[in-house]
Amino acid sequence: MVTESQVVLAIFVMSFALILSEVVHRTIAAWFGSVLMLLYGHYTGVFHLHEQYNAAGELVKTYTLEHTMIGWIEWEVIGLLLGMMIFASILELCGFFEYVAIKASKMSRGDPWRLIVLLGTFTTLLSLVIDNVTAIIIIAPVTLRICNKLEINPVPPLLAEAILSDTGGVASMVGDPPNVMIAAAASDAIPVLDAFSFNGFLLRLGLLTLFAWVATLGYFRWYYKDWASQKSPHVDLLMEEDEWDAINDKQLMFSTLIILGLTVVAFSAKSLLDLEIEIDGIALSGAGLALIAARPKEEELREGFINDVVDKVEWQALLFFAGLFLLVGGVGDVGYLDQVANWIFDNFGDDEVKLAIAIIWVSAIASALIDNIPFTAAMIPVIFSITEASGGALSPEPLLWALAMGAGFGGNATPIGSSANVMTVAISERGPYPITTKEWVRAGFPVMIITCCVATVFMFFFHGALYS
Repeated sequence: MVTESQVVLAIFVMSFALILSEVVHRTIAAWFGSVLMLLYGHYTGVFHLHEQYNAAGELVKTYTLEHTMIGWIEWEVIGLLLGMMIFASILELCGFFEYVAIKASKMSRGDPWRLIVLLGTFTTLLSLVIDNVTAIIIIAPVTLRICNKLEINPVPPLLAEAILSDTGGVASMVGDPPNVMIAAAASDAIPVLDAFSFNGFLLRLGLLTLFAWVATLGYFRWYYKDWASQKSPHVDLLMEEDEWDAINDKQLMFSTLIILGLTVVAFSAKSLLDLEIEIDGIALSGAGLALIAARPKEEELREGFINDVVDKVEWQALLFFAGLFLLVGGVGDVGYLDQVANWIFDNFGDDEVKLAIAIIWVSAIASALIDNIPFTAAMIPVIFSITEASGGALSPEPLLWALAMGAGFGGNATPIGSSANVMTVAISERGPYPITTKEWVRAGFPVMIITCCVATVFMFFFHGALYS
């Protein structure tokens, strides 16, 4: 006999199958599953409704299923991503990213390997302050245009941008969507896990990421040695371009960059000064100030400015996150995540370091097979359940750091390993050399192995100093 909990699990599995199959858009698949859970929850009452009690412990109110399910959504993640996407939209409108891409290309003087290093470095640095999905959406089309003008194969620089942004994003709380989700969960934990702040990510994962990033560049240098030895026949055309022509509003660019810089400073100040404002509040406040300060010089741009900004925000990504949280919340509410946690604890829970290393590799392999965002959403509550099952013997901190490492580095292995990868492949299909799955795996899978080995070494030697 099929139980009500098993039906919820079947909805969850079916939704993930639709997400991975790409038969329909993944946002539609996530919301289709969420609607099924809502309807089935009303029909059977399988979910536990949120309840409110007074100081005497008496039940005051039982909320509706809709209210309960809304509570499953991590609004901190949605707010943080939205704020940073608004910054990116404004900077894209004023031409800042095209300016940087042209400048980097001229600095390379047509040398393909130098072009990879410069564009890859810029994309990585960009991924430290905005999520890497948005970074790829902005920089990859410009890269494609530059490579077409130089008449060189754009696949290596596009792959480098995606993989280096995934790798570099591990060091930043806001650079990789899994990190955003981990930080939000840590802030909601009881007691609050203060280590997972903006500064905490940079401190504990920065050096690790630097080693992994250099190792990744080293592999790319070897793998694309033949491509890197080629010279473009049209370097002169590139050198004649004036990068400042890409900027259509300098005042808008400078004001936005200043406010973005202050927002990043506020991210750091929150943990240093223990500010009573959440990270998503900082991001949204900064984005709001950037919109207020924006005074486009052209009257036509000024009239349609907010519409242009709104159009460039990745709403489908935000809706996908919301639907994903609903799916994970439903399967967690009926107890399946606790069962997974107990199994992991029973098999690896005798040693915290061994368990953390196991999570690095399990997360990496799983993130290579499925997008690291849904995997992270499902794994976070499992980690907290593992620590509860240990009765206080295990701490959630090293396990969450291990998840950040594994999900971030593991996403490099395949074109579906991260949302940034999916977006890069889609953008490459606009040109004459689309990125194939075979080419991605040949470039990305060794990078996953190399970077996860680096993460394993760091977890083994610095578990007590950095991650516990």
